[in-house]
Amino acid sequence: MYKFILTAICLSTISLTAKIIETKSFQEVPSYVDVDTLLVFDIDDTLLIPVQMLGCDEWFTHRLNLHIDQGMSFSKALDRSLAEWEAIRHLTEMEVVEPGTEEIVKQLQGKGVPIMGLTTQGVALSHRTILQLKSHNLDLSLTAPFTTPHYFEQRDLGVLFRKGVLFTSGTGKGTALFTLCDHFGYAPKKIVFINDKDSHLQDIEKEAEKRGVEFIGLRYSYSDGRKAEFDPHVAELQFKNSGFHELLTDEEAHAQKLEILAETNF
Repeated sequence: MYKFILTAICLSTISLTAKIIETKSFQEVPSYVDVDTLLVFDIDDTLLIPVQMLGCDEWFTHRLNLHIDQGMSFSKALDRSLAEWEAIRHLTEMEVVEPGTEEIVKQLQGKGVPIMGLTTQGVALSHRTILQLKSHNLDLSLTAPFTTPHYFEQRDLGVLFRKGVLFTSGTGKGTALFTLCDHFGYAPKKIVFINDKDSHLQDIEKEAEKRGVEFIGLRYSYSDGRKAEFDPHVAELQFKNSGFHELLTDEEAHAQKLEILAETNF
C-alpha cells in the first residue's frame, strides 16, 4: 500500500511539472504562456520551411537513406547528406510555416515574454538562418533571455547561441539549452517549447524533470500534411536540375516528372 501511494505521488508530481500536448495551430501557443514562462521555438517546420520540397527535412532523410543504400557507411552518408542539406539551405528561400505566426510572436514579445529559438542546425547555418527569420519579421533577439553570444562544445561539436537562437549542431536540445542557462545563471521556472518532432520535446522534458522545472511541450502538427506530400522524385529533379541562382519550384519539377513518365511509357 505504501509503495502504491508513493508511486501515485511521484506520478502526480511528474504530471504537474511536465507534459506534451498536440497543437494544430500557432494561435494556441499564447494560452500556455504566463509571467514565469521561457518560450522556446524550434525553427524548421515550426517557424520556417523551404518554399519547395528540396531542402526540407524529408529530403534530408531521403538523401541519407539513398547514400546508405548505395553502400556508404552511416557516418559517411550522414556527413554527405548534411553537406548537401546545408548547401541547399544557403540557396533556398524560406516561408513562414503558418501564416500569422510572426504577428503572434511580435505580440508575445510586446508583452515582454522571454523568447528564443532552438534548432539542431549547425553553426555554419547560423548567419543564414537568422537572416531568413528576419526577412519574415521574426527577430528572436528582441526579448531573448540572453543578449551576449556564447559558444561551447557538446559531444565534440560546436554549439552557438547568437541573436536569440541556439544552434546545437545535431546534439541534444535539452542539455544544450540548460548548459546555456547555467552559463548565464538563468533558472527558468517554466519552459514552453513548440516543435514538430516528439523526440526533441521529450529531450527537453527529460532535462526539465531532472531540475524540477515545469515543462509544456507543444507537438506542432500544422505542417504534417505538407510532410506527407513529399515526393522524392520531385525533390531529386530539383536537386539535379536547379541552378545556383534559382531552384526549381515544386510545379516545375512535377512537370518535368510527368514529361519523363510520358517519354518512358511511350
